[in-house]
Amino acid sequence: MKPIFGKAPPLGLRLILAIIASTALMLSDGQTNAMIKARSAMETTIGGLYYLANSPRLVLDGFSNNLADTNRLQIENKVLRDQLREKNAELLLLDQLKIENQRLRLLLNSPLRTDEYKKIAEVLTAETDIYRQQIVINQGSKGGAYIGQPVIDEKGVVGQIISVGENTSRVLLLTDLTHSIPVQVLRNDVRLIASGTGRNDELTLENVARSTDIQEGDLLVTSGLGGRFPEGYPVAIVDKVSNNGQQYFASVSAQPLVSIDRLRYLLLLWPTNEEMRKVQSTTPEEIRKTVQERLDNQGLEAKKVKKTLVPEVQPENEPLEPNKVDESNEIDNLLEQEKP
Repeated sequence: MKPIFGKAPPLGLRLILAIIASTALMLSDGQTNAMIKARSAMETTIGGLYYLANSPRLVLDGFSNNLADTNRLQIENKVLRDQLREKNAELLLLDQLKIENQRLRLLLNSPLRTDEYKKIAEVLTAETDIYRQQIVINQGSKGGAYIGQPVIDEKGVVGQIISVGENTSRVLLLTDLTHSIPVQVLRNDVRLIASGTGRNDELTLENVARSTDIQEGDLLVTSGLGGRFPEGYPVAIVDKVSNNGQQYFASVSAQPLVSIDRLRYLLLLWPTNEEMRKVQSTTPEEIRKTVQERLDNQGLEAKKVKKTLVPEVQPENEPLEPNKVDESNEIDNLLEQEKP
């Protein structure tokens, strides 16, 4: 008897069907609640495989720890005790600085920044090629992890959670091509957008005007715009500033403080500020739009200032001519008029 389906479909037809299915999945990914639930279910299903793949490392780590000699443990214990004393001394100073910071914020009528709840997570697997910068951690919905949650380590910002399973979560690193984070220069509070380049050791700053006060060695911290990353966490250090006279924007790159290729233990943040909890998730495009509007507003304010010549140095007894006005005084007067 001849089978009905004895002949398989042609390879060309199978290839076309595969391309159509792949395109449909890519276009619908993250667009509907059904796809988000399906992604979460798949993360939960393959979560056991991550633990299985990491079990040899855990066994070897336990075996090597058992073989460590007593002498080495005593030395390590002494070093850790010394470091603990130093950290305790620094904490005493930190408490004083926190109190001083609160007093200054109250004096300036600025909202107080509250502490965040933190939880440790361990990296199970990593994908760090130029097209995909992601890791999987051992904290999921059972541990309270949620999509959009900021992730840091002891050096600075690592990224944010983009997918949550029951026992695992997937983290998009700040160096990924699709990731952007609002930052500010710690030295002068200039606000910018830092985007990933696909490289472990490089971020690029977008839409930086040539007149922007930014220098090599400046520390970039989170600005708090968008409500996803709390304000003040270190992100990167500016390592290259290039001003080309033929372009309106400067070329600025920065080096992340975290070692992307050496991530092991991370911290998940739960901001305690209720207002930050209520902020809706914002896309990188919306953040770029917000910053661009701020830059445009700054440009409009700058155009309002009438540019006049700075007067030449006059003798002490000789008054300035009426038609020569000090530019700095004019700007101060304009700012005083614009104050509410």
